[in-house]
Amino acid sequence: MSIPTTLAIDFGTKRIGLAISVATLADPLAIIPNDENSLSEIKKICQRENVKQILLGISEQVMAEKTKVFAGELAQVIDLPIIFADETLSSKETHQKLATSHMKRSKRQAPIDHYAASQFLQEWIDLEN
Repeated sequence: MSIPTTLAIDFGTKRIGLAISVATLADPLAIIPNDENSLSEIKKICQRENVKQILLGISEQVMAEKTKVFAGELAQVIDLPIIFADETLSSKETHQKLATSHMKRSKRQAPIDHYAASQFLQEWIDLEN
């Protein structure tokens, strides 16, 4: 069973990682800066990719509160369902996977926000199917 096209967002105070569902697979899409243009950039991506819903990763404590504020701002500019998914361990799991990969060291040490978004999107897709 295929889910509607879903954009996963790994919200961070400096960067926002994006991943998109392709049938039953999660695909890392992009990393964008968290600045005054981030909401409009996400809106453009949603239109371009024909996104039907957003999966927003939420962690714990202070970051969870900041993510909820971001979700409210996002809801003001994008008329799509926003679903929350636990992403507490996604960055840690992504770092572990990259550490054992054959990827060049410089790539493993680059920002991984889009990979983290892909990680929790894939877990969510697997649970939904």
